[in-house]
Amino acid sequence: MVSYSVPSDFCSNTLKKLNEINGLKSKGFISEVYGQVTEGTFIASGRMPSLLPQVTMKQLEVYLESCKKYNIKFNYTLNASCMSNKELIHIKELKQFISELYQMGIRSFTVTLPTLMDTIKSMYDDVEIKASAICEINSPEKASYYKEMGISRIVVEPDITRKFDILEKICKVFGDGVEIIVNNMCLKGCPYKMFHYNFESHGEQMKEHSNYYYHKCSLQKANKAYNYIKLNWIRPEDIYRYSSIGIKSFKIQGRNNKNGDNINKIIQYYLEESFDGNLLDLLTLFTPYNSFQPYIDNKKLDGFLEPFYQNKDFCTGLCDTCLYCMDYAKKSMDVSELKTLNQYATQFYEKVNRLD
Repeated sequence: MVSYSVPSDFCSNTLKKLNEINGLKSKGFISEVYGQVTEGTFIASGRMPSLLPQVTMKQLEVYLESCKKYNIKFNYTLNASCMSNKELIHIKELKQFISELYQMGIRSFTVTLPTLMDTIKSMYDDVEIKASAICEINSPEKASYYKEMGISRIVVEPDITRKFDILEKICKVFGDGVEIIVNNMCLKGCPYKMFHYNFESHGEQMKEHSNYYYHKCSLQKANKAYNYIKLNWIRPEDIYRYSSIGIKSFKIQGRNNKNGDNINKIIQYYLEESFDGNLLDLLTLFTPYNSFQPYIDNKKLDGFLEPFYQNKDFCTGLCDTCLYCMDYAKKSMDVSELKTLNQYATQFYEKVNRLD
């Protein structure tokens, strides 16, 4: 049976509903929720704190009691790609912070920095560390390194989502504990991704929020009609393909989501392994990122994944000559409408993203 890690909105009622969903007969279950506090010194993570549900240490403590009540684990996210070396300079304060979380009952962390992994491991033997997707684990060699470090779980690099041969090898090397994101919105091979991670990690230092990298991301998606098809998503209907090669853990991203009802809807579709609607609703947790997103008929994407699964060399990366993704773009979207939306998006983002 597969399990899901879902973003927390820090509402007890959402946990109650997730527990009820777990009580139903389905093909999987919710194993954990994840999130962080947004106050204090060590709040840097893979998401800008100002965009997350605002949570104090006291509120977290109360929420953890609800997690125990509804038998859903909590994973604390400490997955910044950079902490300005605070994890080394302020090691005493960092250990105190981790100790406070431990005393609350937290036994699971998602981490990016090896220094932070080593710090946590040196403090406790009964704490599980999950290596973040930001670690860019994209090969069996890299997965083996994290296993030797004593890491319990790894979230693989989204860019290998359709590289089934590599994913299967990672599972063989690492064993249980390989996790993959189902609703990643990053364009495969995005040249801005590493820098965007760092931008988000330093977000708490910014008095005024900048959308530079977000706009660059949106501009790329609007650049070509097939780019939405190239995103690193996994449809509910295709979960079985991943479980067949050894991946039993799936992650729904979206910590900026503050609507528990949306989380509940998404997880039910994935547990049912079927969704009849707009694929982008799944990817964005029914909260569109902008006004230029097209309608992608999820059911029209049936069969799209099969060549990737059957042939490890199917994707050459030569998109302008292959046209496979373009064919599915035409099949699942109104291409004329998409062209208009992309023109508006390009005009808008080129205008607002000028660094004057």
